[in-house]
Amino acid sequence: MVNNMKKYFKRFKIEQLLYLFIIIAPILDAGSFLYKQAFSNSTITPTMIIRTSIPFILFIYMMIKVPKERKKLIIFTILATIYGVIHLLLVKKLILPISIGNIVQEANYIINYTYMVYLLMIFIYFKNEKDLKYLSNSLIISLGIYLLIIYFSIITGTSYSTYVEGMGYKSYFVSGNSLCTTLLMLITVLLTQLKNKKVINYILLVLAGIYLIFLVGTRTGMFGFILLMCAYLGLYILDKLFRNKKIETKKILSIIGASAVVILLIGYFGSETITRRMHIKEESNEIIDINTNKAGHTTGDTAKFVYEIKNNTMDKNLMTNEQRQAYLSMYDTCNELKIDANDSRSQQLIYHAYLIKHQHNILYILFGNGFIVNYGEMTLEMEIIAILFNFGLLGFILYIIPFIYVYIKLIKQVIKNKKRTINDIIMLFTMLIVFGLSFMAGYVFFSGTCVLMLISMMSLIYKEV
Repeated sequence: MVNNMKKYFKRFKIEQLLYLFIIIAPILDAGSFLYKQAFSNSTITPTMIIRTSIPFILFIYMMIKVPKERKKLIIFTILATIYGVIHLLLVKKLILPISIGNIVQEANYIINYTYMVYLLMIFIYFKNEKDLKYLSNSLIISLGIYLLIIYFSIITGTSYSTYVEGMGYKSYFVSGNSLCTTLLMLITVLLTQLKNKKVINYILLVLAGIYLIFLVGTRTGMFGFILLMCAYLGLYILDKLFRNKKIETKKILSIIGASAVVILLIGYFGSETITRRMHIKEESNEIIDINTNKAGHTTGDTAKFVYEIKNNTMDKNLMTNEQRQAYLSMYDTCNELKIDANDSRSQQLIYHAYLIKHQHNILYILFGNGFIVNYGEMTLEMEIIAILFNFGLLGFILYIIPFIYVYIKLIKQVIKNKKRTINDIIMLFTMLIVFGLSFMAGYVFFSGTCVLMLISMMSLIYKEV
């Protein structure tokens, strides 16, 4: 037995931990959600310990074994620590009764964003040094586990609803939007492996498509999947034409036929996504502005705050003077532009733009004015903007610029590579969708697993030059 153990450890390679980390990601996601449902007051979950332990082991390995990477890690750690301390000291003074959280929750965001940059550095190093030849396989296995959990929950009737109104199926995961984004990235990797003509790959693709179009209920899922498949089909045809190769007519017809069937099914059975959009439209028409007694162009709570501010009946300690001014400015702008009353993201963007204007403080511009200091409806969901506004220019440089830098580098590599394939291009396209979703909808960089899958995709085509 001892000899067998020695043989195992000789065969073991440190990068295999990354494959394991990707494969168990859906299990950790579902486990974390269910644990918090059962123990709502818990701050630390068993899955959190497992999720951080693997990157921590790899971090220690790089610190001990790789002097060149050690310097990078130390420099980033120092910069992130200095930034984090200053940011939290500034935010602590802004937390008032209107705030949705406390300083500990703000610190958690700082830790999570710092963690994702460490993860990017770890993957890039191991991609350069160890190649990570089983990365695609581990991502496809992860997709299979996601779909297994999703359909198990739906079949057994234990799936949680995507929305509070009871619409959609998000299975045992925190957010339907972040789940859809994760699945879109994994499906992209699956598309690059269809040339292997394994039946299981096509089964996974069909199951994923059915879930994203009909069951989850989000625009990210439905339109994201359709856009991805159209892009893949278009790239396939262009690739064949440019290379003067024969286009497989059967393949094209099968994709077009499948698309036609999907459209007919949506028309006949409907979709949770369409049902959700109709419900939101009806809700918007029912919101009445208490200031005008007419159809509102802001949320009901915003109209109430504006009424209290204008009539001087609001508790003076509820929010800062700058927040009051931002509410008034946002309210006027939304009415002028006739924003839909339940278009929360537009209202959030307008509010935070005015908040920065009224604060007029260089420290807030550099280090951020805090993510959890505002009322729930005005908490920015659009992550890239939230990181820029709420975590400042320096926070944006620390947390987002590394990802943008790697993405631009990937584009340059693919352009220069004469042997580039549609696989490289479709992955770049999906990454662009992910950045766009983070910018417009959110739930990408706020999700550890979304970031993990994004980094994994980047690693698939990354090459140090």
